[in-house]
Amino acid sequence: MANEVTSLLNELTVSKLKAVAEDHDIDVSSCRHKRDYVQRIASKKLTEHQIRESLDRPARASKDAEVSTIKKEIETIADSRSALSELPEQQRVEISRHIDETMGMRPTFFNMDAMTEAANNRMIVGDYVEAIRINREERIGCLESFSAFQIYSAAVSIKAAELLFSKLQSEGGKVDPAVSTALAEAKKAFIDGPPRRREGAIETLEALAAKSYSAFTKNTEKEEEDLKGLLADYESFGVRTEEARRYVDIASQAKQSRNLSEYARLLKDARRSAEAAKGARAGEIGSTYHIVRSAVAEAKEVGVNTESAESDLEKAKESLDDGKFAEAISLMASVERAVDFAHLEQIRSKAELEVSQRNKVAVSMSRAEPVLMEAASYGLDVKEGLGSVGAARVALGRKDTVNAAKYARRAAEIADGIEKPLDQKRIERGVMTRVDEVKCGKCGEKSIYALPNDARKCIECGHSFSLRGEPGTAHPSGVVPQAGVQQPEKEKKKGLFRW
Repeated sequence: MANEVTSLLNELTVSKLKAVAEDHDIDVSSCRHKRDYVQRIASKKLTEHQIRESLDRPARASKDAEVSTIKKEIETIADSRSALSELPEQQRVEISRHIDETMGMRPTFFNMDAMTEAANNRMIVGDYVEAIRINREERIGCLESFSAFQIYSAAVSIKAAELLFSKLQSEGGKVDPAVSTALAEAKKAFIDGPPRRREGAIETLEALAAKSYSAFTKNTEKEEEDLKGLLADYESFGVRTEEARRYVDIASQAKQSRNLSEYARLLKDARRSAEAAKGARAGEIGSTYHIVRSAVAEAKEVGVNTESAESDLEKAKESLDDGKFAEAISLMASVERAVDFAHLEQIRSKAELEVSQRNKVAVSMSRAEPVLMEAASYGLDVKEGLGSVGAARVALGRKDTVNAAKYARRAAEIADGIEKPLDQKRIERGVMTRVDEVKCGKCGEKSIYALPNDARKCIECGHSFSLRGEPGTAHPSGVVPQAGVQQPEKEKKKGLFRW
């Protein structure tokens, strides 16, 4: 990771290095050469994503300024026309019907072209009177067609603007309230406004539509850039973002084809996929934290001084809770390397220690694995526990006592933590049955349940034992005898009859 950052810094110019330093408040006033800047910035342990983010910030600021300028232009255009309230519902429906009817009568200038050719032919052959007549009819017809075209083009602009605004709103875009007023004014002018008013209202509406669309696309492009930066950040701590990047690529194609709804939807899908992948990776990092914690505990048990490791592990936990996953991974990796090495040195220095460690691993696995297998058969999520058992078994096969010990410890922790939900599943399925009027010898609660193999367990405190007598019988004191504890024998009667 450090080599990649240094390589990136070496590729930058001095001006860009200064920009990165300024963005992160790094003092480079004493730097004279490029290598000085690189060393000073690298010493702050910035990630590759932080550096690229600093380089991209001026471009994003420029894009934000451009979006702000577009919004100001929309406000200026909106303020340049007279205010008009929203149309009544009945009038709005009636005008929409007139617009649809107008759009169904598209004008054509094809016959005008034919008449122009005919007038020219008459002039060539010297029939000037006929040329004048044809030209006059053409001019009158052209004016009529042009008037029809003006009405038709106004209807098209109003309809297109209405659909555009509706589409932008449905896709989460913010449309200025002045836009709806401009649309209402254009519709009103279309029906009963004079030509000058109609043309002015249409031009205002068209300008607002163009600017609103431009503002929306700029915002969505900014969202895409932010999403790409987010994916780069996630990838820095091992998140698999292949699916999210595939969504982004498809979204770019949708944007090129001006399919805005698909573009916005795909960006949302990409973000959702990235967040899901981040959650999965966070779970993996959390599991790694528990493994490292087990490694520290195992090393401490064999006499390794783990004060520094425990301190660093606590910092890693804080980083993990704060969402600083890259920092947490780096800290945990250094802690695990240090304690594993120290643990291994202890084993090498004491031959008997390795034997005791391997025996301990075997005992932990023999106790944890059946519990985890039973929990898995009931549908409980113990994948991490079974994975730890498998990793411990593989490590034992390689004679890697250090890794076997920490994975076996983690498996035992998960097995202990699953006991209560496992007991609930046992009770639901009839594997455990309640033993009435019998108190637990440890907590005193009447919460004893019978298990197969003549075993008993208290579901309150977790204490388990087996009976020496018949199932369901209790000790005269009201406490069930514990397994493995020698009970005092009754004093034999003396005399002739001793039965």
